[in-house]
Amino acid sequence: MNLRGINAITRFVLELCALAVLSWWGVDVGRSWLGSLVLGIAFPVLAAMTWGNFVAPRAPRYLPLGGRVGIEIAFFGTPTVGLAAMGHWVLAPVFGVLAAVNTSLHHVWKQDDDARRRIAAPPGAPRRV
Repeated sequence: MNLRGINAITRFVLELCALAVLSWWGVDVGRSWLGSLVLGIAFPVLAAMTWGNFVAPRAPRYLPLGGRVGIEIAFFGTPTVGLAAMGHWVLAPVFGVLAAVNTSLHHVWKQDDDARRRIAAPPGAPRRV
């Protein structure tokens, strides 16, 4: 496995962590058990729907680079703020820096374009790496 593969796996793990933190933060900010339940479900669901519709390689409304970067900043920045708001002063910047470095490498290496090209290629077509 090369560095690009490690970066892709790291990105997937960071995406899952972001959704988990959003759920955790939603539960934390809820003022009642019902509010905690609703926000704990709503925060990650809204984030996942936005990601899936506009940023994911199979997104039906795949945005140009500027739009994707804006959503990525919000997607990874919101859990970073949530961690800080919950008092996790070490974990928040660690997550934020990891997400920023990973996303930067993801775009420098054009991993979004590679993923979309692999998805669009007909079965049996040679893969360009």
